[in-house]
Amino acid sequence: MNQFENQNNSDSIIKSDNTPFAEMNSQSHSDKNHHGYRQLINRPPAKPISPFLPRTFSQFINLFKIGVSLGISLLLRKAYTWGNPVITHIEPTSLCNLRCPLCPSGTGELTRKRTRMNFDQFRIIVDKLPTSVRMLLLWNQGEPFLVKDFMQMVSYAKQKKLYVVTSTNGHFFRNLETAKNIVQSGIDELIVSLDGADQESYQKYRIGGNLSYVVQGIRNLSASKNQMNLNKPLIHLQFILMKHNIVQREQMIDLGREMGADKLSFKTLQIVNWQQGNQFLPEDHSLTRYKPLIESEPLQTKRRRFFADDCLRLWYSMVINCDGQVSPCCFDKDAEFPVGNLLSTSFASIWRGESFKKFRQQLLDSRFELEMCQDCTEGVRNLFTETIDYHKN
Repeated sequence: MNQFENQNNSDSIIKSDNTPFAEMNSQSHSDKNHHGYRQLINRPPAKPISPFLPRTFSQFINLFKIGVSLGISLLLRKAYTWGNPVITHIEPTSLCNLRCPLCPSGTGELTRKRTRMNFDQFRIIVDKLPTSVRMLLLWNQGEPFLVKDFMQMVSYAKQKKLYVVTSTNGHFFRNLETAKNIVQSGIDELIVSLDGADQESYQKYRIGGNLSYVVQGIRNLSASKNQMNLNKPLIHLQFILMKHNIVQREQMIDLGREMGADKLSFKTLQIVNWQQGNQFLPEDHSLTRYKPLIESEPLQTKRRRFFADDCLRLWYSMVINCDGQVSPCCFDKDAEFPVGNLLSTSFASIWRGESFKKFRQQLLDSRFELEMCQDCTEGVRNLFTETIDYHKN
């Protein structure tokens, strides 16, 4: 077991006034809300950065190069790449502790090697990134907190002045000391997947998950921020809308507020076939990203008005898997289109290399001939149906 797996399940949930959960149970009902918790209120979080709003002249020049090369590429349908990425995905691991039925990692359908990145590999990769990269997304197919070096990775990325975001199922910081370490690391945002307001609903998708662990961890993070008088990380809850949980909208909003979260987003579900749609998709099509499903016909997503069929992200972002292999984007889940390995190759030879150029050209020529592109979120409308900002609502 690593340091995140080996935790005491009886750790107290620390309240905003430093009152342990056990003591809370003995307090009068008037001190608590209908979920049995005293509400935690965070300080307003630090404002998230946008990697597309330049703060320096060099950032402006890079964004200008990205925009011009992308524009010419779309106009002439020929791939040109003059700028460098501003967003980078690095995957700490492809392993996960849950068995979510629509996730290739959770179902075991991921065909590439299942492994973890260590800190030395992470450092080599980060040191090779160009200074244009401003936002680091520390996740892809696995659960980041399964990596024992994860907090060291975060701290190193913050030393490099990167805005760091991770996405987690929230099972690994119910230990108060771990929660404090996360806050002290300086990580900017934690996206926590929480798709049910009670255990019965939650476990229908997050198979093997324990809602009480997630709730405890979020409250510990919130309380740690308050105790240390810090406004990071932004605690961002993400609720995937499914047939069985859409009735829990109000409960989820209340629960997020009570835990001291900063933000709650209701996200539409990604599926790969109509059978999954029949099982999981809400019947209300305004709560999905798909046009009405027709049996035996390909799925059709609702598309944005402009550049609906074009991929823009290959000009400003890249994905590095846990073995150092670079994929064009996060929808290449099995690394079927490798463009180089950053552990053994320079950044420039990959970003402007022949393999990446050919892939960009393939998307310009016929994007939707690639299976991985058919359900990609690039160009999709209705990715999120609603976002609650607890500091404004």
